Amino acid sequence: MGAGVMIFAFFFYVLLMAPFCILVGAKTSSRMGWVMATPLIFLPLTLLIAALIP
Repeated sequence: MGAGVMIFAFFFYVLLMAPFCILVGAKTSSRMGWVMATPLIFLPLTLLIAALIP
C-alpha cells in the first residue's frame, strides 16, 4: 500500500516537473533544461528506488 502511494506521488511529481523543465529549456537553452531536469527528476527517483529496497 505504502509503495503504491509513493510511486503515484512520484509520477504526479514528474508530470508537474517535466513541463517546467521543458519550459525552462525553451526559454533559455536545451542544456539548461537538462541541468534542471537531472536533479529535479532523477534525485527523487533514486530516493524512491532506495525506499523500495528492503
